[in-house]
This record gives sequence, C-alpha cells and structure tokens, in this order.
Amino acid sequence: MQVGDLVELSAAGSKARQNEMCWGLWGMIMKIDKISQNHPYKIQWFRKDGSIHKCPMGRYEIKKLRGKK
Repeated sequence: MQVGDLVELSAAGSKARQNEMCWGLWGMIMKIDKISQNHPYKIQWFRKDGSIHKCPMGRYEIKKLRGKK
C-alpha cells in the first residue's frame, strides 16, 4: 500500500474494539511512518456527515477499498 490509497477496515480491524470509530467508513492513507513499527499507516477517515477522523493503523487492520458489487 502507498500514500493516497483508499482503504477500509479489514476483518481483523473490524474485530478490534479500538477501531469502532472507523466501522463502515472509508479512509485515505496520508502518511507511512517508517519508524513506527506497530501503526505506521496514518489514515484520515471520512464520516458520512463530512467530518474527518485521523487514526494510525497497522497493515493488518486495513485493506484496499473495493466498490459495491
């Protein structure tokens, strides 16, 4: 994954209770911090009301956004 990719929570990310603010949202990778081992992906999450939520994530917690089937 790289900066600018659109993402959503993966199955593992959805199970984690600390990510409940991001359930059902989509986000964009704003920065990848090479120094941070646990949560290097800095994600900006977009809510339906137009507000944003910034949150660091681990790679296993996110996946690339797919369109509706």
